[in-house]
Amino acid sequence: MNYQFTQKQVYINEQKIFYLEGGIASNSEPILFLHGWGVGIQPYQEVLNVLCKRYYVIAPELPGFNSSSSEKLNWDYNDYADLISAFLQRLNIKKVHFIGHSLGGGIAATIAALMPDFVESLILVASTGIPVEPIPLVFVQRAIEMTAQAPHIKFPQIIQIFQAFSYNLFFRTYHTLQILLMSLDKDLKPILPKIESPCLLVWGKNDLTTPLKAAQEFSQLIKNSKLIVVDGVYHEWSIFFVDKFTTLVFDFLDEIAGRK
Repeated sequence: MNYQFTQKQVYINEQKIFYLEGGIASNSEPILFLHGWGVGIQPYQEVLNVLCKRYYVIAPELPGFNSSSSEKLNWDYNDYADLISAFLQRLNIKKVHFIGHSLGGGIAATIAALMPDFVESLILVASTGIPVEPIPLVFVQRAIEMTAQAPHIKFPQIIQIFQAFSYNLFFRTYHTLQILLMSLDKDLKPILPKIESPCLLVWGKNDLTTPLKAAQEFSQLIKNSKLIVVDGVYHEWSIFFVDKFTTLVFDFLDEIAGRK
């Protein structure tokens, strides 16, 4: 872990939540970063390191993944949204800029729709929440994507992704697979029009896991949202192209700050 972050844990509704906290204290609301399915926060470390140069950043590991425990079975987006809202209240944080990748995006969108008081802005990166292809096809697509992305993956990132995914798949098998099914099947379209906060949608043009057509549906359903499509990249591109991704984030947050 990077020296800029402090490793912490807190118990929320009998769930042990591990999280990283650190960065630059400022007048702006902090960033709450929610990771994607099957891993934890480790593969996003470079992204977090850059974000914390300008913002205070909090990055929890979702219950049932890596260091965070889960005494509950059969989580869905609403359960995670309730947990994250309780987490913020425990930390006495009233409002944040949400950044959610994949599964984390679906959770962040749920919070923005149903608990808007917590949300200063919303950045959805290749978010789940709109049903996609059948499970067997998704596994094939994941293999294709990871192979295509291989030239851009640094060796430490390969280790981080492999370790996190292997641990969750072998030691949290039921939870990991149940959340995969939920994230690919659960339809958030009915609640997306309720989102009022400023929203940036960031997608890789070659994303096979949450394809571009899903991004376009998000864009149509979330009022005044802004969609940016990045050419030639896939589902995890934000992990591997850190400068490009964080520049888009900072530009959007600067734009929001300028509206105040």
